[in-house]
Amino acid sequence: MNITKRNHYNPCFWTALWNLTYYEKSIAGTISEESARKQVVHVLNAKSQKIYPASVEVVHFDKNLGVAEISKSAAEDFVRRHHPNRYKQFISENATASYPIKIDFENVFSGIEATPAYPTLIKVATTQTVNNLIEKCYLASFVVLQNLRSHSMMKAMIDFHEATGREKFEHLITFKWKLGDSDFLFGLVHPLINSQWNLYTSPDHCLPLCDSPILVEPGSVMVALSPRLLLDIRTDTPAAEGMMPTSQRIDSSTLEEYRLRTIGNTFREIIGEPKQLEAWKASVDFQRRSEIIKDIKLYNAMVQATDNRELWHLNAYGNRR
Repeated sequence: MNITKRNHYNPCFWTALWNLTYYEKSIAGTISEESARKQVVHVLNAKSQKIYPASVEVVHFDKNLGVAEISKSAAEDFVRRHHPNRYKQFISENATASYPIKIDFENVFSGIEATPAYPTLIKVATTQTVNNLIEKCYLASFVVLQNLRSHSMMKAMIDFHEATGREKFEHLITFKWKLGDSDFLFGLVHPLINSQWNLYTSPDHCLPLCDSPILVEPGSVMVALSPRLLLDIRTDTPAAEGMMPTSQRIDSSTLEEYRLRTIGNTFREIIGEPKQLEAWKASVDFQRRSEIIKDIKLYNAMVQATDNRELWHLNAYGNRR
């Protein structure tokens, strides 16, 4: 079994847009997905505070994030708790099985990227427009899915399972269950669709991207769809689902709000333009953030402290199964 060593929480075909040449070729429609992984971007490391060039295939990933080992006793205990009516049959069929076994969830992450949500992301990122309700629904789905698979959320949920005496594989299986539960996903997507959407554009690369790029605050969800396009969903302002986003040039106050949220949601790395990264690095906000995460051990407590309601819903979902 080939094990995936690098699980990217931000897909390479998306982060490659932060390379100026690749972005311009994407607008012109002259790129291929195969070339995305080799695109070089500039990286600000939150812990070392170093800025350096790197290909997107070596940024915004975790080693063995989707890999877990299952012992025989853990497998039997899992079936006993979640499928008690099939427990005896499982014990019988499992008697001669060889343990431990490893599972690799990279195909689940790839499956997420194959849904219409991610092609719609790239389409909107390069055209800077949402044309219809279908695209709006798919883009809202991207926001939800990307938040579920973000660096901070994945690490926090794994921490949660370990804190409650569960093993890593249980989180991964719970994660897969969630993705297959249309009612659960609808409950996260629908409120976004029925909120006011604003698109902020820029003629320049001015929106760096962090490892956990869905920026959730009370009343608003922000995400940079590209280095030149910011989506702001005003969850505190109801709007008809058929209402398309308004589009306007990004102003200094919105850009500052994005800067503060991005720094505050960074756990590993930020990619962006070198001069802008230098300015961010020198800020009091970044220095404070870097100090906070230097010795971070448990993501669960840290993400919960930011009132990320999606994390609460996910952990509660896992407990119900």
